[in-house]
Amino acid sequence: MQEFRRSRARAPVRVDPGGGGTDAPPFSVEHGGTVVNFAIERHASASVDRLPQKSGVIIYSEDLGEGLSVSDVSALPGRGRLEFLQAFVRRLVPGDESILLVTESDVPPGAGLGGSGALGVAVVAALDRVFGRARPAEEIAAIANEIERKDLGYPGGNQDSYAAALGGILMLEYPKGGGTVAHRLDVAEDVRLALEHNSLLVYTSEAHVSGNIHRDIKDSYGREGSSTVDAMIRLRESAKAMAASLARGNMDGYVEAMTESCQNLYRLHPSCDSEAHRRYFRELGGLISGGKTCGAGGGGFLLVYTRPGRRRECRLRAEQLGGLVWPVTIDWEGVRGWFEPGLPGGDVDRYRAQVERRKL
Repeated sequence: MQEFRRSRARAPVRVDPGGGGTDAPPFSVEHGGTVVNFAIERHASASVDRLPQKSGVIIYSEDLGEGLSVSDVSALPGRGRLEFLQAFVRRLVPGDESILLVTESDVPPGAGLGGSGALGVAVVAALDRVFGRARPAEEIAAIANEIERKDLGYPGGNQDSYAAALGGILMLEYPKGGGTVAHRLDVAEDVRLALEHNSLLVYTSEAHVSGNIHRDIKDSYGREGSSTVDAMIRLRESAKAMAASLARGNMDGYVEAMTESCQNLYRLHPSCDSEAHRRYFRELGGLISGGKTCGAGGGGFLLVYTRPGRRRECRLRAEQLGGLVWPVTIDWEGVRGWFEPGLPGGDVDRYRAQVERRKL
């Protein structure tokens, strides 16, 4: 029997301190957008085992504890809780191939850290590697995002995919008319270390559903008298100011731009706001210089920048409030892939059996 190796890939999630939301159409196309984000050392990962022909297609999400098994790619139902992973398999796996795809993530769902974008990038990279395809990181980002936006019809922009694929600190520009231009911000070491040491991520356990929020924003965008367009313009400009501040090593300017970005995120639509987050901001006010709700808002993680000498106190206070607190370490590499020995047949059968048990 032909021996296959297991292909693995991982991609980092991101925080978006400036300009998030201006990467999404129609605003990005009609007005142009700018986003500043940076990838962090929390990852989504995917593994792919290429199986003997006519073994079928098995997809399993460790996070959901759910999977499916079908005879071939054409038999995928394209719906249900695993519709996201199915779309990638349908696009990227040849119809006569048999595979086992297994995914997992370091972040909870609805975290506001671009977890689905990172997962999509990891799946593309793992599938490419197992079938001998090679693409530059920006192309991996573009394909992963295209599957989300076009194949699945999910609303949103592409900053998550680019952060996951490229890593580091990015300024993403969206010219009027369409397109994406990615710039890596090569900040001074003092800036990098300050960002990592003084930043904390706080999870209030209040998840959000980013797709619903993006739809709310899009509906509000086209409504006469809405504040959404003005808020997006201010988000874009604060991201530009943030990038300039980071380049100069002006951390006060960075924090000011991040706080302004949070204020205008909440102005996009009421669903972007979060009373739980506002409570944390109030309770941590004397310990932080500023902060921002991550992602589309409505819940998920907060990114805060602590005052000098108050980092530990801030962490303890956030934990007293019931928050999960993570340190921030920047991932400079982006998506990475490697090979391992293939799973033994018994382990493949174990995944197949788990799928079958779920059907009972």
